[in-house]
Amino acid sequence: MRLPSMNTFKAVVEQSTDIVFIVDNKAPYKVVYGNKIFYEQIGDKLADKSLAGMQVDEGAFSFHEEFIINLDNEYFSFFMEELKEDHVFLFHRGTKVKITSTAQGAETRQFSNGEMQFFKLLNEKVPSANFQLVLDGDGKMCFSYLSDRVKKMFKLEADGEEITSLDYLLSKVHPMDVGKVLKSIVHSARVKGHWECVFRISVRENAEPLWVLGRAIPEHESDNLYWYGSIVDVSVLKRREMELEKAKLDAEASGKVKSDFISTIIHEIRTPLNAISGSVFSLYEEGYAAGQKPLLNNISFATDSLIIMVNDLLDFQKTEAGKIQLEYKPFNLRELLEQVIGGLKYQAHESKNSLNLIASGHLDLRVVGDRLRLAQVLNNLISNGLKFTNQGRVDVTATIAAETDMDVRVYFEVKDTGIGIARENLQKVFNEFEQVTQSFDVKYGGTGLGMPITKKLLQLMGSEIQVESEEGKGSTFFFELSFMKPVASEVGALVYPETLKSQVHNLPVGLKVLLAEDNDVNAIVVLKIIKRWGMVCERVCDGQEAVELAKRNDYDLVLMDVQMPILDGCQAAKRIKEHSSVPIIALTAASKSECCSKHDMAFLDAFVSKPINAADLKDRIYNLIVPHIS
Repeated sequence: MRLPSMNTFKAVVEQSTDIVFIVDNKAPYKVVYGNKIFYEQIGDKLADKSLAGMQVDEGAFSFHEEFIINLDNEYFSFFMEELKEDHVFLFHRGTKVKITSTAQGAETRQFSNGEMQFFKLLNEKVPSANFQLVLDGDGKMCFSYLSDRVKKMFKLEADGEEITSLDYLLSKVHPMDVGKVLKSIVHSARVKGHWECVFRISVRENAEPLWVLGRAIPEHESDNLYWYGSIVDVSVLKRREMELEKAKLDAEASGKVKSDFISTIIHEIRTPLNAISGSVFSLYEEGYAAGQKPLLNNISFATDSLIIMVNDLLDFQKTEAGKIQLEYKPFNLRELLEQVIGGLKYQAHESKNSLNLIASGHLDLRVVGDRLRLAQVLNNLISNGLKFTNQGRVDVTATIAAETDMDVRVYFEVKDTGIGIARENLQKVFNEFEQVTQSFDVKYGGTGLGMPITKKLLQLMGSEIQVESEEGKGSTFFFELSFMKPVASEVGALVYPETLKSQVHNLPVGLKVLLAEDNDVNAIVVLKIIKRWGMVCERVCDGQEAVELAKRNDYDLVLMDVQMPILDGCQAAKRIKEHSSVPIIALTAASKSECCSKHDMAFLDAFVSKPINAADLKDRIYNLIVPHIS
């Protein structure tokens, strides 16, 4: 058989639809041959008919592999071979690359072999596992690309179509997280929004699952939706997050234990304090020998000091737990200041100090605020001034800083001529459980909580306390508070508790009282007090007994301890109110809100705190009994 001549081969190549050309193997790689289609599509457009003229970089040469040439944004694909005997490079099987638009006016970029190598290396080195997920027009979802890192992360061992199946990869997801992953993908597809999901993958049996974070951005192309995304191992971060969450829960539990412990201690301390306070009151009422008065005064003073310390601990616990709630009610500012000063006159006399109120008649006005907390702040500051001053003076100044028809801002100042505070110790004044120096702790005593509580109370009321002091010359504490002015209806309805307390009430004789108190000492004290008022009393030791006795007998009043065995006071009050309208007064060492739920509090008519103040108890009884029996 006769072989075709070289002219025949040349004619075939010349008329071929494949682009073929040959270049010299030395720079600038001049074109030494090109077939017809080469010149039609490439050669005739070149001013410099060489690879340099085609802007082909020598470093991008790739033999026996597909090679892309970009010529004025037209792309041509070739296979390149070296013909060493002829010292040339052959480019054959050339075709023009069809461009697929991803957006109007945009074209898909084709990368050179060097660029492809760079992106392949980048994909291998970055610390994320990359993928492409596609949802086709028929609703079928599969992975069109998975990097090697994805395969390693998921321990994928299958090949072919199975490995790209979404079901196959979901089989590697922790069973508890499969639903979350699917739901997040469906949501991303529906809203065409970013996909993000933290989930676990089970890589080995009986091994801890791997926590990963998946993120992807969707793009719509023709009828398909593509997600370009990555998966990152976040196991270390997740373990740290869980450790922090556990530490937070442990801290909260520890804080609750501390809070419960303080509440229990306060209750246990107040029980004997109640007995001491009540016994002293009974001795004062029954009479005593002349030589016993100093002893009774000492006991009373010591009891009051202990009560102050216990109240400080209780307030500190409340501020730490965020349980303090301000009660805004109308009150007269000038009257409050005078009452605070009047209540501290005895302490001023004992410390041989002059206590002075400097306030003009302009402060004789009614405002809306928490009078009890304001009184507590002023008491703390004035008591501190008296404690650290000897044979000097403490001046309490209050002036109007600004006033409108709706509100008023008042400046308060407590200035003493006491020992003063060194500049470096000024901030220690507001530290919890800390005195300025250890010598202060020994000499002056106290819990070190008064000033921190004062600071927190003022912060709750929207103010900040300031201090100026010079050692040996005295200290000045000052702050400003804003108050709303009450409307006319509030002013008209205003009733001052202090006005009621100043009155001497005569209780009806022979009132029948039910006392529910589990502590014998407390019961003795209360019984002694109310029997002196001519009352007849029956005592029970738990809430259940109180309920049963209240069903059988008619009483004018129930005094109910809140913390009791079998049935607590709040629940007992609720059951009693189901069949009786008898007034019930709660007796407790804690606050009403801490002992009962809001629902149960509705069944308590009044509240008296332990240690019981006989005058307070008498006022509560009078205000409840007179309307009830009239």
